[in-house]
Amino acid sequence: MVESLPRLKIAVLIKRFLRTGGAEKYAMEVVRRLAMDHEVHVFAQEWSFDGPEPITFHKIPRACRKPAWLNQLLFSYVCRRAVSHGFDVVHSFEKVSTFDVMTVQSPCFKSSGIAAEKPWKRMLGWMRLAFSPRKLAWMWLEREQFSDDPARVVIAVSEQVKRNVQAQYPLPDERFRLAYTGVEIPLATVAASKSDRDELRARWDIGINDLVVLFVGTEFKRKGLDALLQGFAKVPRARFKLLIAGGGGERIKSYRKLVDELRLGSEVRFLGLVDGIDRIYPIADMYVLPTLADPCPLAPLEAMAAGVATVMSSSTYNGSAELITKGEALILSDPNDPQEIAATLVMLMDAQSRAVLAEKGRQLMRQLTWDKTAADTLSAYRDVIRMRLTCREATS
Repeated sequence: MVESLPRLKIAVLIKRFLRTGGAEKYAMEVVRRLAMDHEVHVFAQEWSFDGPEPITFHKIPRACRKPAWLNQLLFSYVCRRAVSHGFDVVHSFEKVSTFDVMTVQSPCFKSSGIAAEKPWKRMLGWMRLAFSPRKLAWMWLEREQFSDDPARVVIAVSEQVKRNVQAQYPLPDERFRLAYTGVEIPLATVAASKSDRDELRARWDIGINDLVVLFVGTEFKRKGLDALLQGFAKVPRARFKLLIAGGGGERIKSYRKLVDELRLGSEVRFLGLVDGIDRIYPIADMYVLPTLADPCPLAPLEAMAAGVATVMSSSTYNGSAELITKGEALILSDPNDPQEIAATLVMLMDAQSRAVLAEKGRQLMRQLTWDKTAADTLSAYRDVIRMRLTCREATS
C-alpha cells in the first residue's frame, strides 16, 4: 500500500496503458497502486486493464498513427484541454506541454545528435533539425517538458536519466526526484517454474546439466547481443546453452546469420516474444544483459528477484547498475568486450559462485518493490503540491 495522503484526484497522461514493454509496465504498476487510495483518471489512446483497482479511463483520439510526432503534438494538445481544471496533480509519462509531475524513462531527444561532442556533428544536427518537422516537433515538446518551472517535478527512473537531462537542459537538482523501477516475481510463480524446469528445458532440447544463459530484450543491438554472442563463442560450448527471448524486429535475420557464422547453431535458441517471461527466469543458471544504453531496464531486476545469478553493464551504460552496491550482480565495465563477457561466463560455471550471487541479488530485490516506486511517486506529488502553495503565497 502507498503511504497515505489526503485523497487526491490524479490525472495520468500516457498514450498506451498496457503491460507490454518496460516503460508501459512501470506506469501501470505505479498507477495501480496509486488508485488504491486516490481517485485516478487515465487519459490514453489505448489501454488494456482488467485489475481490481478503480481507475477511470478517458479516450484521447488518435487522429493519425503516422507520423508519430504529429500524433504526439495532438495528444499533448488534447490532454492540455482535458486536464485544464479539476485535478490535484497531473502526472505525465509522455512528452507533453501540461503537467505537474513527469516521469522520464529515456534519454533526451536533444542528446541524440544536436548536443554531440564534436562541433561538426553538432552543426550537422542543427542543419537536419532546421529542415525536419519531426525533429522540430520533438525539440519543441522536449523544451516545454524541461522548462524550469518551480511548480513542477521531474521523476527520473535513474541517476543516468537525470544526468542526461541536466546535460541538455539547465534544471537544478531540486526539480528532480528518483523513483527506480520496481520488481515483483511472486514466489508461487518461481516455485512453479522450478517444478517445470526439466520439462521446459526438454522443449528447447536443453540437457538437465547444461548451463543456461538467458538474454531478454527486443532491441538486440542496443541491448548488446552482438558482444554477447561473440563472447559466448569463446566459452566451452559443450556446457552452455543461450536462450534469447525477444522479437528482434527486422534485425532477427542478421542475428541468425551471426549465430551461423560463429557456429553456434546448436547452442543458441531464439525464443521470440515470450508471454509470461516470469516462468522462463528460473530455467536459467545466469542472466546476462551487456546493454549499451538503458535508463533502468526491468529484465535484470526480474532475473535477480527470481534467484538467477545476473550479469549487467556498468552504470555508464545501464541505470539499473546504480542499485548494485554490495556485489548483488556482476558488472561488465565494457559491454562491447566479448573477452570480458566470456571471462564472466566462465567464472559463473562454478555452482557455488552462482548460488552466492543469486542470493545476494534476491535479497536486494526484496527491497525494490513496486510499492516503493509508487511511494516515491506519491512523495513527488506531495512536494509539487507544497511548491505550488509556496508559489501562490509568494505572488499574493
